[in-house]
Amino acid sequence: MGTNPKAPGLWTMPVGDREGSLKALENEIRRQGGQPVPLFDLFRTDNEYTRRIAQAMLRKGLIGSIESRMARMVLGRNIFDVADWMSYYDARFTKKQLRDAGKFPWGEDVLNSPCPFNKGMLVKDTHFAFLGLTAINGSPLTVAKWLKLHPTTGQPKFYFNSNPWHEGQPHTDVATMQLRWYLMLKDIVPGSTGQTPEEQVAMLPPEYEVPTTIAETTKDILVFRKTDVRPNGSRWAACTERTVKTDKARAGNVSCVGVFDEDGLLVGNWFGDRYDYVGVGASRKS
Repeated sequence: MGTNPKAPGLWTMPVGDREGSLKALENEIRRQGGQPVPLFDLFRTDNEYTRRIAQAMLRKGLIGSIESRMARMVLGRNIFDVADWMSYYDARFTKKQLRDAGKFPWGEDVLNSPCPFNKGMLVKDTHFAFLGLTAINGSPLTVAKWLKLHPTTGQPKFYFNSNPWHEGQPHTDVATMQLRWYLMLKDIVPGSTGQTPEEQVAMLPPEYEVPTTIAETTKDILVFRKTDVRPNGSRWAACTERTVKTDKARAGNVSCVGVFDEDGLLVGNWFGDRYDYVGVGASRKS
C-alpha cells in the first residue's frame, strides 16, 4: 500500500486534539502498570519498536498478532482451533466466524517468551490456547452443556454429572464465553494455594486475569482431549464467580474447577479461607 506525502501530518492537528491523544495513550500505559516516558523514548532510539507499533496501529491494536495456523505450528498440541472444534465436536462456523478466528492475538514473541509463573519454561509449554465459543451449533456452551457433551459413560467426564450441586447457578447454567481466543495457564499458579482470593489475584501480572468458570472448565476438557493429560489433577483453580444461594449451595462461595482425575472433572466451590488445595487460574488478557 502506497503512502501519500501530501496527507496531513500529526502537527497539522489542533494542539488540543494532539495532546489529548497522547494523554489518552499515556494514561493507558500507566493503567497497564507501565512507565510512558521510557516507552516514548523508544520511538526515537529503536527503529524495530517504532515499526511494530506503527504496524499495530494500522491493524487497530493487534500487536504482534499472527495467523492461527502459525500459532498452531508454535504451540503444537497446546492449541484447540477451528479444525479441532470441527473434528472433535462437529462444530459448524459461519464465514464471518472463520475470518474472526483466523487472527491469533498473541505473537511468536509472546509464545516464545519466559513463562511468568514457571521459571525456566516458556509460555508455549505452560499455556494452552483455544478458540472460545459462545454456542456450539446453536446451543449455548455452558458448563451444563459440557455435562451433556461428556456423560459419565466415557472420558473425559464430570464428577458431579448426575444431579450436580451447581444446578441453578448462573455461572454454570447461563454463562458462556466470547467467540475469541483464550490463552490460559494449564495448571494453577505455582505458590497460590493457601492464599485468600484477594492475595491470589494480587499474584497475577497486569497482563493476566482470573478466568471465568466456563473458560477454566473448557480449558481443562480441551487440554485432556488434545494432550491426554488432565490439568490440576489434585488441585482446584479459583475462578471469578461467587455462588448464589440455592437449596444445594450457600451464597458467596468462590467458584473453582479442578481435581481432574479418572473420577471426573470437579466444578466445586470454596469458602475463601486459606486452603492448601485451591490455587488460582490465570488467563492472559487479549
